[in-house]
Amino acid sequence: MRRTGSRTAVVLVAALVLLSGCGGDGGPQDEPAADVSTAPTPPEAPETTEPPEPPETATPEPGFEGDPALAALDPCALVDAAGLASLGLTGGEPETLGQARVCRYRFEGPTLTESFTVSVEFFGTYGLDDIVAESVDAPAPMGAHESRRFIDITGGCGIGIGVSATSRVDATAVGGDQDLACEHATALAALVEPALP
Repeated sequence: MRRTGSRTAVVLVAALVLLSGCGGDGGPQDEPAADVSTAPTPPEAPETTEPPEPPETATPEPGFEGDPALAALDPCALVDAAGLASLGLTGGEPETLGQARVCRYRFEGPTLTESFTVSVEFFGTYGLDDIVAESVDAPAPMGAHESRRFIDITGGCGIGIGVSATSRVDATAVGGDQDLACEHATALAALVEPALP
């Protein structure tokens, strides 16, 4: 048995010598790979303390095109807490959808057909004539602003309030009964309109 072990050792040593001598000019690619278990670990990147994100302000939003007076407004700040409570709205989540800045609220009715997502939507480059909807009609002006009532392709109802010829604010309600949606959109628009330029 001892001879077999010696022969195996000799064969292994010969194979290693052969392999280490083959195929190279001694360049870096022929150097043995470092043992990763003993290789030094690279130093960790120093921790940087970045300043916190600034809170949302009433300064023009970067990337919001169009009417600067509208760009300076916050869609979630147009209706105060008492106004939101009077409409039964909760939430107030800001979003950007395409070119619109939006504030979403929720109205939870006693049934699903009486529950809605209600929103204030700023369009800085689209006026009342640019509303794309299933139907659009022109109700009486809302306060000092011209307005349009529309039913959008999702079945939601909205009141568009003209800020300028090329900008508007929509108050919308989506979900549930369409007539109730229009009531919620109209009530929200009535609270939003006085805060508009």
